[in-house]
Amino acid sequence: MNTNELCPELVDYIYDYADKFKTEKEHIAHRMLIYARKGMSASALNRMKSMGWYDDGEEMKALVADGYEVFKRKVVERIYREHRHELNLNCCPECGKITRTPWAKQCRFCFHQWHAVRY
Repeated sequence: MNTNELCPELVDYIYDYADKFKTEKEHIAHRMLIYARKGMSASALNRMKSMGWYDDGEEMKALVADGYEVFKRKVVERIYREHRHELNLNCCPECGKITRTPWAKQCRFCFHQWHAVRY
């Protein structure tokens, strides 16, 4: 599977559950985009900057310039390209599609279940 074939569900899964492969700048950019959506007071912004959680430098501005969805897609494409074989993808044993979470035991597409049977 190349990066052109990343389905939206796989993009969400990798972005949400592959944090260890994100760079520090990507983590900061994520915070910037999330808090920019909510609106921030000047004091909160200064506090985030002092803690290293917000960076309004040119490099970071360029990273988030196209918005959250484009940023998310770029991060996932980089992670998939560089760490494809290290990703712990939880796929349905029946249809092979990605589950909602790494711990899921039921497919959201074909509804196959693979829970352990207890007696």
